[in-house]
Amino acid sequence: MASIRPVCRALATSRRLPARSYATQQTSWKESEFKPSADPQLNGYPDIPTSSYQLRPAKGWDDVQERRNIGEPVPAEYEALSMWTPDPPTHATPPSALRQFSIAVVGFLAFGVFTQMTTPAPVATPRDYPYEGLVVELGGIEQNKARPQSVEGNDE
Repeated sequence: MASIRPVCRALATSRRLPARSYATQQTSWKESEFKPSADPQLNGYPDIPTSSYQLRPAKGWDDVQERRNIGEPVPAEYEALSMWTPDPPTHATPPSALRQFSIAVVGFLAFGVFTQMTTPAPVATPRDYPYEGLVVELGGIEQNKARPQSVEGNDE
């Protein structure tokens, strides 16, 4: 049993798997590749193309979570382009989104109209009080008026 372990260990260490191609791809970021920005507030910071980091391939980066390489310059709008921003709209074009929204609104309105048209009439009739809605029984209109309040708020 003791003689088998060194053989297995030797086989395991001698059998090296080749590195995956996506894990070894490195891009070199040189400052000479980017021209200085024309924006005076950036004070010569390189003008980097603005595209969402979510649209980059998922593998092949030093920092896989942020999809960036070490030393890579970030755009001035990094907060709006990073992996933690809302997803960029890539699935629907504006006309398609307008069409889908219109279909949803028409469907909602059609459901409301259908519900209103198919609701049956109430089975019970509303109450009908004699003497103009119990005005006489409650003491008349003068007795049932709300008390006027003063500006100060006391109820005298």
